[in-house]
Amino acid sequence: MRSRRGSGAARDGRCAAVALTVALVFATASGEAAAHAQPQVGAADCRVTDLMPGFWLYWEAARDAAPAEQVRLFEKMLREPNAAVYDGVLRGLPMATEELVPRAIGRLRPVEATVRTLSGQLAAQLPRQLALFREAFPDFRCTPPVYFLFSAGAFDGATRQVGGHTALLFGLDVVAEVHGELLTPLVVHELFHVHHDAMVPSAPEKLYWAVWKEGLATYVSRRLDPEVPESRICCLPDTAAVSAALPTLIPELLSRLDSERSEDYARYLLGGATDIPARSGYDLGYRVASRLGETRSLAELARLTPESVRPLVESALRAMR
Repeated sequence: MRSRRGSGAARDGRCAAVALTVALVFATASGEAAAHAQPQVGAADCRVTDLMPGFWLYWEAARDAAPAEQVRLFEKMLREPNAAVYDGVLRGLPMATEELVPRAIGRLRPVEATVRTLSGQLAAQLPRQLALFREAFPDFRCTPPVYFLFSAGAFDGATRQVGGHTALLFGLDVVAEVHGELLTPLVVHELFHVHHDAMVPSAPEKLYWAVWKEGLATYVSRRLDPEVPESRICCLPDTAAVSAALPTLIPELLSRLDSERSEDYARYLLGGATDIPARSGYDLGYRVASRLGETRSLAELARLTPESVRPLVESALRAMR
């Protein structure tokens, strides 16, 4: 998936970005001073902004309101104070805000407790997770800003344009629905995409690379969260279903490795296929990365070039038949 992330919102919902140095600080700022803070952030630091305090103020005001009032408060308390962020969140969505917001509030009600748990875990879990990530990838540079927020049902982890720059956003409302209280596997998956893109900045838009990229991010998530059951790692599909379909999947994928068709990407990496397990490409890429990880470190896997990956993917797939 493409995510995925101290600071806080002032009591009026205004965004305040505060540097998160990996092993030391996850601060929650409040008030006018925090809103106008301009921290200096080094290349090795993550600029993390937690918009959830402002969301909980909105939630208290809007959760029992009429739909029209929920939308009005959303615009006033969340979107207007964080316009650049929410322009990125909402851009290109298939429904209007008037429909999106009440629907998202209805979806959040059953998982409110889980969202609150996730929101409360950020200060404790994120510095530790970033420190572990940097141990595996010492040359990691957390250049995109990271946001934790209410995505109105748009995504769990994703990269979006915020103020003309790429940012990594995590929608805790969807994280709670899809992943429960397991936030860190998703965070690791998306952070690895940021690192991998930096290591291989000119990757081809071919199917073999897409399968490799998502499979490797899933493998990294597994390696850095070994206590999490494999079935709960982001972003594996039903592995038993994929195993049963291997006689069909592998020959088909081998014949399309160099495809650049969006239909083939969707077939293996999105959820629309009906005749094969949904998102089976994640599992196949994970299996390839697991094989290659037997003789290579995570850092070495991240540096593999497309030219070297292509035959390795093909060879590993053939060995699975």
